[in-house]
Amino acid sequence: MNRTTHLATRLATRLSMHGTPLRTTRLALLALAGVLSFGAGCAGTQTSAAPLVRTDAGVQWPVKTREHVDLWLHAYALLVDDTTTVPLFARGYRDEVTVAKNARNLYTGLDSSRAALATTLRARPELEGAQFVALYFGSWEEMRQAFDYFLKADGDPNKAGNREVQGIIAFLGLQFPKAEGREFARRLMSGVESERERFFHAWWVEQQRLRTPSLAAVDTLWQRKWRPLLQRYLNHTQQANGDLILSLPLGGEGRSVPAGKSASQYAVSWPRTADSAEVALFTFVHEAAGVIASSAVNDNLTPAQQREGAGTRLSSAGLVRGGALLMAHVGAAEAERYARYYLAQMGRTVPATGALAALEAAFPMPEEMLTSMRRQIEIAFAGI
Repeated sequence: MNRTTHLATRLATRLSMHGTPLRTTRLALLALAGVLSFGAGCAGTQTSAAPLVRTDAGVQWPVKTREHVDLWLHAYALLVDDTTTVPLFARGYRDEVTVAKNARNLYTGLDSSRAALATTLRARPELEGAQFVALYFGSWEEMRQAFDYFLKADGDPNKAGNREVQGIIAFLGLQFPKAEGREFARRLMSGVESERERFFHAWWVEQQRLRTPSLAAVDTLWQRKWRPLLQRYLNHTQQANGDLILSLPLGGEGRSVPAGKSASQYAVSWPRTADSAEVALFTFVHEAAGVIASSAVNDNLTPAQQREGAGTRLSSAGLVRGGALLMAHVGAAEAERYARYYLAQMGRTVPATGALAALEAAFPMPEEMLTSMRRQIEIAFAGI
C-alpha cells in the first residue's frame, strides 16, 4: 500500500467514527477524491458522474449558482438540528421554506420521510458530513447517477466492472460506509428527488430571479475589488482559483472543498439584495481562513488536548477570528461590518460601535494561535 492510499484509508476510518466534525469529513472526502484521480473519465454515460468538479478556464474564481448544491443543502437544512454557535444554515431558512410550501399546499416525499431521516441523523451525526458531497458534482443528474451506481452496488466497488465507477462507489462509500448509512442515503435521495420535482426547482428559479440584482452586485464587487485584494493570500494558501457558489440555504457557515490551485469549491451565502452583497465576501473569508486556522490550532495543541476535543472547538473560533483578520486587509470598516454580521448570525445583540471587539470576546482564542494566524497572513500578503 503506497503512502497516499494509506492516508486515504486512515481518513476513511476516521470518517466512520461517531461524531466526526463536518470539516474533517470534507478533508477526508477531498483526500479520497485526490487518490482516485478522476481525470480520465469513463465510457459512455458514466463520465458525467465523476467527481471532482473542475472550475471553468478563463475567469479567475467565477461567481456561480448551482441548483443541485442548493437542493442538497436545502434537504439537510430541513433535517439537521442546527444548534451550532454560528448556525449551519441561514437563520429562518427552514421557516421560510415551510411558509412557501404551505402557500402552495405542497407535501413532498422529503416531508413524509423527514421525521425518520432526522432521527437517523440524531443517532448517527457523522452522516451530516454528506452535506459536502454535492460540491463534488456538476449537476443533479451527475449526482443522482453516482448514487445510483453506489446504491445498486450496495456500496461495494467490486460489483462495478468499470474502474471509474468503482472509484465513484468508493468515494460515496467513504461517507456511507455501513448498511444503515446506505439505507439513509437511499431514503434521502428518494425524498430529495420528490422535493426537487414538486417544490424546489420552481421555487429555486423564482428565488434566483428575485436575487439576480444581488448576484450581479456580488460578481462585480468580487472581480473588481474583493478578489484582487485577497488574491495574494489565496495564491499563498493554494486556493488560487475555484468556483464561488452563491447558495440560498447558507448563512455565515459556508461549505468549502479546498482542492489545490484550480478546483476549489466554495459555497457561500447568497445575499438577498444588492446592497447586502458583502455577506458573500464575509462567508468566503470565513471559509478561506480555514487553512491558517487549522495550522494555528494544530501547531499549538498537545495530542492530549486534541483527544479532549479542543481542536474542534478552537477550529470553529479560528474560522471566525481568521476571517476577521483577513477582512482587515480589505479594510477596517469592512472588518467591523464582518463582525456585525457574525454577531447577528449568532443571535447576539449587535453594538452600535465596537463590533469587532465584541466578536473577539465571543470567540476567545489563545494568543499564540492568533499570533500564528497574523503571521501567516502577513507572509501571504507580502508574497514571501
